[in-house]
Amino acid sequence: MKSKIPIFLVLVAALFVRIYLIVRDSVPFAYDMGRDLLWAKDISFYHIPTLIGPAASIWGVYFGPLWYYFLSIPLLISGGHPLSAVFFTASTIILTGALAYFLFFKYIGKQLAFILAIIILFSAALISISTFAFHANLLPLLTLLTIYFSFLAIVKNPLCISLSFLFVSLMFHADPAPAVVFTFFPIIIFIIFKLYKKRPVQTLLSSLVLYLVPFLPQILFELRNDFIQTKSLIAYFSGNNPSLSGQLPVVERFFNRIQVFFEFFTSSFSPENILLSTVLIILIIFGAVKINTSRFKNELKILFNINLTALILSFLIFTFPITVEIKTWYLYGLPIVFAFQITLAIVAIRKFHKLIPIFIIVFLLVNLKPLLFRNSEALKSDPALLSNQIEAIKFIESDSEGIDYTVYVYTPTIYDYSYQYLFWWQGKVKKIRFPQEFAYLPGQPSYVRNKNFYTVDPEETDIVYLIIEENQENEFYTKENWLKNFESYQLAWENNINGAIKIQKREK
Repeated sequence: MKSKIPIFLVLVAALFVRIYLIVRDSVPFAYDMGRDLLWAKDISFYHIPTLIGPAASIWGVYFGPLWYYFLSIPLLISGGHPLSAVFFTASTIILTGALAYFLFFKYIGKQLAFILAIIILFSAALISISTFAFHANLLPLLTLLTIYFSFLAIVKNPLCISLSFLFVSLMFHADPAPAVVFTFFPIIIFIIFKLYKKRPVQTLLSSLVLYLVPFLPQILFELRNDFIQTKSLIAYFSGNNPSLSGQLPVVERFFNRIQVFFEFFTSSFSPENILLSTVLIILIIFGAVKINTSRFKNELKILFNINLTALILSFLIFTFPITVEIKTWYLYGLPIVFAFQITLAIVAIRKFHKLIPIFIIVFLLVNLKPLLFRNSEALKSDPALLSNQIEAIKFIESDSEGIDYTVYVYTPTIYDYSYQYLFWWQGKVKKIRFPQEFAYLPGQPSYVRNKNFYTVDPEETDIVYLIIEENQENEFYTKENWLKNFESYQLAWENNINGAIKIQKREK
């Protein structure tokens, strides 16, 4: 039991860091999170299932629904509190660090497993993504499990590769782009390590079945909706679907990808410190050579080369077949791959062992300092902060007590999904009276699924509150043009919340 105390303390510290940042800085509650919680609350509170998840970047294509069902759990437990989704998402990163230790210590030793857990739990990138709820934030956990079962397939039982295929398939519910990349990963592992030599038919069959199971909701959706996603994909690959942009010529794309991967590596493990990130990359390269040319425990070699394969495969597929711009969240699973490489490279440099405590201290300082000591006051001017949005709604509720009123929201993204969710939460769960109407403009077609379950047909009121986000404007949807819709109302007063959100009360 005593041997587990250090890892337990590290897990508690990692959890404390995340709680501190969330409480101190609030969390971003933007378009995506508002949309996702609106769908998830239908599952939690109205028992309406869904066969699809969020819309993908390709028009007409959707993720799998796992993310919505995942979010429905904390919403149900917390009574719909939006912060519960953030804490639940953060818990998956903590779980990833814990699993990295407990699944691998028997193969790489407790010391290396402990270092691996620290690198994962205190990576700047993995701390940052713990402070908001986003579908791609499931990628670190799914990546770790994919690597683990690929590793087991080599050192224990080839049938374990089928579980690797399962977790790769689940990545399509988190984000399709990295899922496409990692689909090739267990295939390459299957071939390189000759897993087909033992029970090939059983292994292939179980892999195929487990890979297809997570697609069943989407297959059913396709059958019900005239194969809309299939048609959209065909149109995209034939050039008739204008989704996604930013195509680059192959040479320019190659150097762009090197820059993207390097910048992501730096932001993950050495933010604001190019020197440390360069040293870590040199360490990984040296470790790769040393591990594969010297005598090391076979499990260490296999684990290092599995992760090296994942990295090379990711770079090649993101560089050549995928010609469009890479979004940062496509790479959210790679810190796990990098963490394994850094950890295993340490063992390749025997003289470095005595410096491990210094390495851990430097790593923690470099990764935690920018997060713990950043100017939190400057963040308060962000209109997407949950605390600012809740304050705006509470201010309106306090001022409008006992009267009928409507609320309209200006946000550059047009659709005010975050406010739609917050009004539902305040009204339905906290039993605070709904406005007669709450939308981005009067008389708009319904853009929130099942809103009629908790609202009635709106009536015109003499009192209108306008919530105006002080953000970079959409050139096709400006604040000036939006305000013209309310020229028949006289301005009664105007209030400002942290320089982020402006509230106007207007009367007829």
